Amino acid sequence: MTDAAFNLLQLEQRPNWYDHIDQVERAMADEEEAWAVRRGYGWDGDDGGTWGPNPLNPDADVLDVDWEDTMGLPFPEDFKASDTYVYELMEVIGKYKNDPAVMAHMVALRAADYLGNLGEPALGVIRGQLRNSYIVEHADD
Repeated sequence: MTDAAFNLLQLEQRPNWYDHIDQVERAMADEEEAWAVRRGYGWDGDDGGTWGPNPLNPDADVLDVDWEDTMGLPFPEDFKASDTYVYELMEVIGKYKNDPAVMAHMVALRAADYLGNLGEPALGVIRGQLRNSYIVEHADD
């Protein structure tokens, strides 16, 4: 159906359709933009609901309601700079989900980097060991 045909159909059902079309188009564009961000983080959906990659179990997905309510995580389109760490972990999990040993190592490295950046000096040795490990050096081979 073309946009013009859709608008005429809506006008038949809703006489004030053109009074609100700008708001509807803006809301639809916002939703498309949000889904583009979610898809970038591995989200998917259908008529049964939407889901994203489970950061605790890389072989499973988590429904959007559980993502927000149970896990307490913001949706990808709502991330703030303070949430970057969570998304970096998710990217690592997604990238290495088929190799659990590498994934665990890379997640540990990200965690050590994050805590080290918060001023935990004892993590310097751990970060060095992780960065120089064979698994990390050959993770993308």
